[in-house]
Amino acid sequence: MRNEQLARTVGDVNVEMQPAESAEVASAGVDSGLRERKKDATRRALAERAFELARERGYHGFTIADLVADVGVSRRTFSNYFTGKAEAIAAVTDGWLDDVLTSIRSAPSGASLSDVLQTGLVAVARQSTVRWGALQPLVEAEPELAAQLLAGDGAVADLVAEEVAARSGLDTGDIRVVLIATFAVTAGREVLSRWASGAAAGRKPDEATLAGLLESAFSILDVSRLTAPPSN
Repeated sequence: MRNEQLARTVGDVNVEMQPAESAEVASAGVDSGLRERKKDATRRALAERAFELARERGYHGFTIADLVADVGVSRRTFSNYFTGKAEAIAAVTDGWLDDVLTSIRSAPSGASLSDVLQTGLVAVARQSTVRWGALQPLVEAEPELAAQLLAGDGAVADLVAEEVAARSGLDTGDIRVVLIATFAVTAGREVLSRWASGAAAGRKPDEATLAGLLESAFSILDVSRLTAPPSN
């Protein structure tokens, strides 16, 4: 490849790019990546501050105008990410979900699927004990917020299904994968809710209690034959 020109091939057509053009393309890619990271950071900042304001003032103790003023963005920017206050507060759990998925992905390949799912939930709860304890009373007191969290469970189940499928070698559309992912999300939310409710009531939210609740919930699953052909 000559220093003066950079060549790329698209199908059977050879397209030559001048150095300046190549630099512009590379710069555009970097700029696009920076914009995406900035958008993600803005969304997280809005979600985190919405959660903090709800903890400090109560769900009805602040407005979206208060929120955007604190974060330093416009109402229009807020509307690019969220439809309302409840969705913004609920989005604070997105980062916790990332922690669960990371734990699942990093688990040893030989670990049982049930153990992997439980370990992921324990990991996120361990890191966010106080936050779960603060979120749970809000969820229980505000039907709008509870509904928003439930509305996101479908998307969460899809992400968990991808991890289950990757570990089992089955397709994400396999009925067993779908049902296990749905159960994991439902059981996880119920267990974390009960555990956090205990913390909110003043009981120590110890890891052993959480592990016991998860073990009890997942005991109804038998994933040992997950890779076996489904019976007709």
